[in-house]
Amino acid sequence: MARPPLPIGTHGTITRTEVAPGRWQALAKVRDHDGRTRRVKRYGKTGAAAERALKEALRDRAKRTDHVDEISRDTTLEDLARLWIERRVAENELSPGTIDGYRDLIRVHIVPGVGGIRIGEVTVGKLDRFIRAVPGATSSQHCRVVLSGMLKLAAQHDAIDFNPVRDTTLRHVDRGEIRTLTDNELEQLRTRVDVWAGGNRMGPKRGQDIANLTDIMLGASTRIGEALAIREDDIDLGTWGQQGVPVGEQRPPTVTISGTIDRYAKRQPWTKTDAGWRTVVLPDFTAEAIVRQLALDLPQDEDRLLFPGRHGGPRNTHNVRTQLRKAWRTVVLVDGVPDGPEDMFDWVKTHTLRKTSATVIDDVAGLQAAADQLGHASTDVTRKHYVPKAATAPDLRHALDRLARRRPTTP
Repeated sequence: MARPPLPIGTHGTITRTEVAPGRWQALAKVRDHDGRTRRVKRYGKTGAAAERALKEALRDRAKRTDHVDEISRDTTLEDLARLWIERRVAENELSPGTIDGYRDLIRVHIVPGVGGIRIGEVTVGKLDRFIRAVPGATSSQHCRVVLSGMLKLAAQHDAIDFNPVRDTTLRHVDRGEIRTLTDNELEQLRTRVDVWAGGNRMGPKRGQDIANLTDIMLGASTRIGEALAIREDDIDLGTWGQQGVPVGEQRPPTVTISGTIDRYAKRQPWTKTDAGWRTVVLPDFTAEAIVRQLALDLPQDEDRLLFPGRHGGPRNTHNVRTQLRKAWRTVVLVDGVPDGPEDMFDWVKTHTLRKTSATVIDDVAGLQAAADQLGHASTDVTRKHYVPKAATAPDLRHALDRLARRRPTTP
């Protein structure tokens, strides 16, 4: 009967041989992770020294994993994370911003927490304890996504029998109540923006086009990064503002949402999702804001952005959010009376404008129209995160009437 092969990733008996006076050889057969058995040799002045050198070589042979084909049970999660990121970059299916976000999660949470654990040592319990310990439910969820992808790759290379992440606890994010601006709140917010914008006495006028940005985010229902990425070439005012155009030849103003600004203030020529690439018909107030913005004749680079920075390139979304928060905290005096406390709009985010727009569309045209306007692939995301509206049951009064209290029959 043939001798059974060594298990993959293990070595056989180490033998010592004195090959010359004062020179010893230690040898062992190793079955590598490609299934092939090879001889590994090391030398030393004594048999013990040669064996120690061989054991170190065998240990290091399993330790480093520079290629995807070498993923094994001895691969550390730190190495696996690096290989998984390399695979995702090579596939070119994720945006650079998403890849950078994954790298941050790996650097900040995964490597310090479980990076030294080898794939063969991973258990559901170890991962579950780590995921529960990650600060913040959102970061915990994202770490779970990254670990799941990493260990899926390990399973595909037979380094593990199954993906243990699927049995870990999924921490849920309490997103709270969906809150949007009422008509009166929106007008008050706009007034604060108008008062703050360009209101400084010294230096370049601050945020002089923040009011235009607000109207475009509302009328086009965009994310802040999408609004800041709009180019002049993306705008088609059609026949808007032209007098005497026959009804059959009138064309409404539109803008094509074709990119976004990432966290490094770079314009990406793609949207968050495939459905996010869309052409939106604009209301009059948004077309007016575009005309006002173009009239400012701001510095331009090759992209010819509608909202360029001071030197013509993209603006930093973080800086713009900071400007908006300052504007929203500007107390306005109405007949000598403050319009409200400074912090009355602290609950508002830039996404609140998008949610407000979605709610108005849903009220008039329905949830599908809101999803199309926002660039959602389905109404599920729109319903869950944007429109504060409970599902409406059908009118079944004709069926339920039979359950009414019976009037007593008079004798």
